[in-house]
Amino acid sequence: MDTKTKNLLRGFGAALSNIITKILIPMYIFRSVLQDTTVMTLDLGYTKAKVDVILFWIVAMGSITASLSFTKAASPKYSTRKAVFDIISIFANAFYLYVYRFSGALDIAVALDLGGATGTFYLNFENMVYISMGVIGLNLIIGLYDFIISYAAPIEEEL
Repeated sequence: MDTKTKNLLRGFGAALSNIITKILIPMYIFRSVLQDTTVMTLDLGYTKAKVDVILFWIVAMGSITASLSFTKAASPKYSTRKAVFDIISIFANAFYLYVYRFSGALDIAVALDLGGATGTFYLNFENMVYISMGVIGLNLIIGLYDFIISYAAPIEEEL
């Protein structure tokens, strides 16, 4: 198989895995939140309109990150194009997390009713988002280093 075909297959694989993890799994989770449970009653505070807004942004930003992951993975190794799309996809992934943070998807108040015993607990995932943003910042430093290396001292790929 030639190099172009390998790069295209690698790009399709990256885009497919990105679609599954960033669009389909969250879509399934948020759609299942609206379903009634038979064992216990859960009130998560999500209305259909709120879930529709969250899903719109997840699908929109997930599509952008999937297309960028395809382009990044389909680019030749050690190329300036790969480094540039890596930096752009880092910013897109940061905005994807930003959408999660400010869409209201991460603040969950669960009211349980277990046949007489009731309770409420709160889940707040803000610290996890802040840690992920820190990791994205570190990846940005690595992406900038790769861009400088690919531009200043390009490495020729062996054929």
